[in-house]
Amino acid sequence: MGRTEKFLVRLISCLLVIFSVLGVWLLWTKQGTNLMARTRVTKKSGSLMSYLKGSDKAHSLELTMPGRHSPSSVKLSSEKMYTTYRITIPDIPASYFADFPVTGNGHDIKNLRYAMKGKDAVLTLTTTKPLFIEKKNDSCHVFFDFRSPKDYFDKIVVIDAAAGGKDSGAVAGGVKEKDLTLSIIKKFKYLTDKKSVKEVKGYGSTLTSMKLDGVGTVGFFYTRLSDNTVTTKDRIEFAKTFDADLLLSVHMNSTASGRESSINGAQVLYRAADRTGESKHFAETIMDELEQHLRCSDRGVIAGDEDYMISTAEMPAAIADIGFITNSTERKKLADEDYQQKAAEALLDAVKEEL
Repeated sequence: MGRTEKFLVRLISCLLVIFSVLGVWLLWTKQGTNLMARTRVTKKSGSLMSYLKGSDKAHSLELTMPGRHSPSSVKLSSEKMYTTYRITIPDIPASYFADFPVTGNGHDIKNLRYAMKGKDAVLTLTTTKPLFIEKKNDSCHVFFDFRSPKDYFDKIVVIDAAAGGKDSGAVAGGVKEKDLTLSIIKKFKYLTDKKSVKEVKGYGSTLTSMKLDGVGTVGFFYTRLSDNTVTTKDRIEFAKTFDADLLLSVHMNSTASGRESSINGAQVLYRAADRTGESKHFAETIMDELEQHLRCSDRGVIAGDEDYMISTAEMPAAIADIGFITNSTERKKLADEDYQQKAAEALLDAVKEEL
């Protein structure tokens, strides 16, 4: 091999080493940039968390929109108790996440995944705790920031419809507790939705709010608004997570055997271990309002510390048994729309008074 050939071999070897080192350097330092986007976002679904880690961006999440796409077209919806959100970017090319990688500081983001659904790009975002997302945009960007519910409301009340889904609750005469409680709660929700707080109106399908004189803005959060299964543990954790000021659970009563009986009337359970007396006072207020609105028998307030929800609540809590589903006369009343409306009004008046 001549000198020229040896020189060329050495030169090529050196260049290969240089390019190899440069390649490793690029892989190590340019993660999350446009340069590496096409090699990293090669599938139609996957995680985007690596784009957020270590970012010095001011917003929790930022999206850059192509020229022909309006930032206002990006849709945001909340799911699963305000810890999961779906961000939909309509009619976007499959290469979107490669051409315009997401950025942001990632604060309070637990996971961020993307997927192409037909012509739409969908981001599924989960947070470390229940949070609201504020969406803003300029001419070519969409910004998402997180806010605590306590930033919006002076008081928070968790409203719970007993049973649901696989759990029918008490059943008599073909009537199920889960249906009665849900119907009353939906009427309660309608009453509190008349003066919705503008800032959280986008969450109106799963929460309501209203302003009360001397109290401020009250947020009402619901453990269920459909026929879905919610465990007792999830219900109490829901209230704890939101740091609720009150917890009200609506139930129907029945005889121990589940057989028809002449026993009737409303009763309310409270936590006797609450030495402040707030739980008992809340229960007494509910009972008074139910008696006035429904003209039902008053079975009084009862210490319910044996109930898991009552015993583990960290805020004033009450379980309102509206009536006996095992009493044929009262069952007809409980299934009546007007009677349910009066029950919802009674419960709301009790909450207002207690706050």
